[in-house]
Amino acid sequence: MQKKPSILFHYSVLNIGGAEKSVLRLTKLLCDRGWDVTLVLTSGGGRLESQVDSRVAVIPLRPKEAGANFKRAAGWRKLLYLTDALRYGIYRLIGEIRAAALSQKRFDMAAVSLQGLNASFVCAKINAAKRLHWIRSDLSQSDPQRKAIDNIDRHHHCTDHYICVSATAKRSFDAIFPHLQTKSLVIPNVIDAEQMRRSTEGNVPQMESVFGLKVVTVCRLFDKAKGLFRMVRVHKRLHEEKIDFHWFVVGDGPDREKMQQAINDAGLQENMILLGSKENPFPYYRAADISATLSYYEGLCGAVNEAKVIGKPVLATEFSGIYDQIEHGVSGWIVQNNEDAIYEGLKTLLREDALRQRLTNDLLPQEIIDDDYKIDMLEALMDKGKEKE
Repeated sequence: MQKKPSILFHYSVLNIGGAEKSVLRLTKLLCDRGWDVTLVLTSGGGRLESQVDSRVAVIPLRPKEAGANFKRAAGWRKLLYLTDALRYGIYRLIGEIRAAALSQKRFDMAAVSLQGLNASFVCAKINAAKRLHWIRSDLSQSDPQRKAIDNIDRHHHCTDHYICVSATAKRSFDAIFPHLQTKSLVIPNVIDAEQMRRSTEGNVPQMESVFGLKVVTVCRLFDKAKGLFRMVRVHKRLHEEKIDFHWFVVGDGPDREKMQQAINDAGLQENMILLGSKENPFPYYRAADISATLSYYEGLCGAVNEAKVIGKPVLATEFSGIYDQIEHGVSGWIVQNNEDAIYEGLKTLLREDALRQRLTNDLLPQEIIDDDYKIDMLEALMDKGKEKE
């Protein structure tokens, strides 16, 4: 019997987010193709961990996250978190034992699943014929402190391929690392469009109980990347012009309280509603008239793919990857990445029914929709590794 191809993915923790969902979809599709898939998590206990396909071997190096409170505290306050520090030390020891056991196995491929994740585990601990590193965003915009760039630079000698999720992400990577251009290639995120469409069922009373036009934004509540506070300012400007609509934001993150305060200060409590994190965002896309993704930067934005699969008009800023996903005026409405342009673009979509109707379609480029093509590319990389052996 022919041996199953084997792959190990390393990820930090499976909380709710676009990259995490992409990992879940990819591991499931590889299992469908007959691969032996192992998912190593730096820390267990993430909210999406229960959704990992049952055929995937999930190995959390540490049972849960710990130590963060101790590290953040200063001076004598660290004494308040000695239990947290002790738990972290025990979890680290457990992780070393589990990593040692993994090092005895041989994989066809091992992958660092996020550009900012320390690649030393995959490089130093895992025995693999091929090592991959996923690049999920435009490094020139998303990594101003160069932490991810330095991580890539330290470990490029043991990395065979860099998997960029969009052509824009690859161009940025190649510009920063011209000596690694031969190692980079584009493989878009797996999206599993049929599963997305099946997931639209379900009641969303917060949205269904209001009248008029509804905008939805699905994102992590992190202003530095997602442009949360300018969304509030845009909504206030439109509200002052008597353009009435409701804006629903699905997601959670470190800036949730600050965004809610900005909404309250703008007097938009009844019109801009933070719904929190949802394991299944698709009923919320279904209930909306417009999906707005207004980030400062992205790689290949999962929320744009999700909205288009459901057939919604998309308003998006000019972040990297967006022109790989939608065509302006045909499948979406792209605006310059500034507050005034967002204001004008959203006002146009809210006022022009015919334009919204024209943009209501599920058009996505074939290379983004075709998940089998993406797996074929991974299998081709694995075959190249066998040829070298």
